[in-house]
Amino acid sequence: MKEKKRKRPVRGEMGYLDSQKKYRIEKTLLYVFIGIAIFVLGLCLNKFEKTNIFTVIAVLMVLPAAKALVGVIVLFPYRSVSSERVEKVQSLLSGEDVMYTDMVFTSPDKVMFLAFLVIKQDEILCLAGREKEDLRYIEKYLREELKKRMLSKKLYVTAEEKNFLERVAHAEPAKEISKELTAYLKSLMA
Repeated sequence: MKEKKRKRPVRGEMGYLDSQKKYRIEKTLLYVFIGIAIFVLGLCLNKFEKTNIFTVIAVLMVLPAAKALVGVIVLFPYRSVSSERVEKVQSLLSGEDVMYTDMVFTSPDKVMFLAFLVIKQDEILCLAGREKEDLRYIEKYLREELKKRMLSKKLYVTAEEKNFLERVAHAEPAKEISKELTAYLKSLMA
């Protein structure tokens, strides 16, 4: 029997950040190598004259390579959450609760990292991924983004894992979660 190829984790799943870093580095290198290959091909076909259409095309390959490199730079400082921590949070979920992990949000001012985001019946509970995260800014950013889509819920953001776990354990389990809410939160992730 053929072994199934393991698919890459999607936004909000365990291992997403580590997988994306590797993928985006490979993508950046691919663009660079394609640009170099086009440039060398142009040189070979045009008697080593740099002034040809292939040089222009090779220079244009810098744009997607630069965009891919920005994606690498944004995610590089962050690591995926350990499977033990994910299992601990998953054990506290019930009903239709939704949990996302490995979440990097970007705003015009900051890059923010959440280790966990849990959606319960009437609130969204977040655990910052680093101690130095600006919790007020994260809360304000998420509240405003959700308000724009009229998806407001109570929002709780903390850097203390113990407080987060207690809150998740005692919050009312979700009976139903809006697909629009989950889709929008995923769309905000880098």
